Amino acid sequence: MKNLKVKDLMIPAEEYCRVRKETTLYEAMQILVCQGKEKNLAHPHRDLLVEDENGDIIGKVTMLDIFKSMEPSYFKMNYRDHPTVLGTEYVQKIYADFNLWSDPLSTLCQKCAKLTVEELMHSPGKSEKIDEDASIDKALHAFVFGLHQPILVQKDGKVTGVLRLGDIFESVREAILACEI
Repeated sequence: MKNLKVKDLMIPAEEYCRVRKETTLYEAMQILVCQGKEKNLAHPHRDLLVEDENGDIIGKVTMLDIFKSMEPSYFKMNYRDHPTVLGTEYVQKIYADFNLWSDPLSTLCQKCAKLTVEELMHSPGKSEKIDEDASIDKALHAFVFGLHQPILVQKDGKVTGVLRLGDIFESVREAILACEI
């Protein structure tokens, strides 16, 4: 796996599900469903790349971003103040203190469906991007340390693809099964 590069496993940006920043979450979910059916993907995309009016990638919307948008109280929290390893008591205290998920799921979904992807997208920092010529072990290290998935792959500062943890896992599984015990 040392010789395997990120570009060998990434999904090219032009093949990934992309939406404009003004797209509503409802419309974006329809696009995800349609693309998965049209392309008959074994592992449908669950994340979206967000592009500006020039077609440049300016962010991404992940499953976690969608879940957070459904419960606006998450935006009241200061994530920098919480410990890196969350114990059960701490998690339950936050749940109670912020009265999280008190509305029915149908109400929360109805509210967030009207949001634009720009309102809930995640703008990846430098640490959440990787060069397409980087080795897979560097990408694995980033995932293990809790990087906001998926990783955006770039070349010369331009997003060229997406690297998902599941795609790396397939290669790891094949490598393990190729080992003799």
